[in-house]
Amino acid sequence: MQSSLIIGTRGSALAQQQSQLVEDALSAVEHDLEMERRIIQTAGDMRQDIPLNQVNRATDTQDKGVFIAALEEALAAGEIDCAVHSLKDMPGILDPRFEIAAVLPREAKGDVLIIKQGAKMNQPCIGTSSVRRMRFAESYWSGNATCLPIRGNVATRLNKLVDNVELDAIILARAGLNRLGYPQESIEIRGCKLFFVDLSLSSFMPALGQGAIAIECRKGDQRVYDMLRKINDSDTETCVRCERAFLAALQANCSTPVGGYAIINQDAMYLRTIYYNEEGQALRVTQRGAAASPEAVGEDAFAQLQERLQD
Repeated sequence: MQSSLIIGTRGSALAQQQSQLVEDALSAVEHDLEMERRIIQTAGDMRQDIPLNQVNRATDTQDKGVFIAALEEALAAGEIDCAVHSLKDMPGILDPRFEIAAVLPREAKGDVLIIKQGAKMNQPCIGTSSVRRMRFAESYWSGNATCLPIRGNVATRLNKLVDNVELDAIILARAGLNRLGYPQESIEIRGCKLFFVDLSLSSFMPALGQGAIAIECRKGDQRVYDMLRKINDSDTETCVRCERAFLAALQANCSTPVGGYAIINQDAMYLRTIYYNEEGQALRVTQRGAAASPEAVGEDAFAQLQERLQD
């Protein structure tokens, strides 16, 4: 008997490519599965006129991720069976009606500095709407960088970099560039050459969950859950469970200046994080624990951060 699955996704080129990766993975394990892709417009997509950290308030999406609330509404209404997300867009604490059923193998975790040809990078103007990236830029350039809010999909932001005479560079996730097929080192847009410089994870920590694709379904929908578990990558899942436990304990949202990543080394797990306090001071925490207990590692890292905040 043929089964079916309605997959919800955002409409951007990157979201479509990520959904294609999910569909390809499912096709490899569910040969008779009939899939339909349904595009859902989210608050983050519709409100490109304001900084990302203001969208929740402007659209009354409360503490839900601005790129996932509409997809979860469609899930709750039964309009879709599952939703594909960039995991970094998901809040640390999910609505209890839903669960992350699977994550795909993780792409590159880090960020890329994209520099316009001829830019003077000693006092750069950098386009980004990410609070985390703003704080890193201020620290990385010792207060000599300015940040200009910039929104849009990957292609839109690359074109804004070319067109805006104020901008010297922008920062994007390497994972998105790779999935969309951009070259590793440079690209030319309308005669303007842009250079891609990968930022080290230690000096410019990524968003927690960056590089991972999550597939969310309704809790209790065993048919869909069992199907999605067949494409789950266990190592990626273990790392993001640790990272999300830290986010949940921190009660972080899109305005929280925090970054980090987890890695597995044999039976051990290491979580490296950075958090900027109200004074703009960077607090780094490294926590080691058992890979078999990823949430405990994330929670222990938060406890260590709390101690640092109280000093």
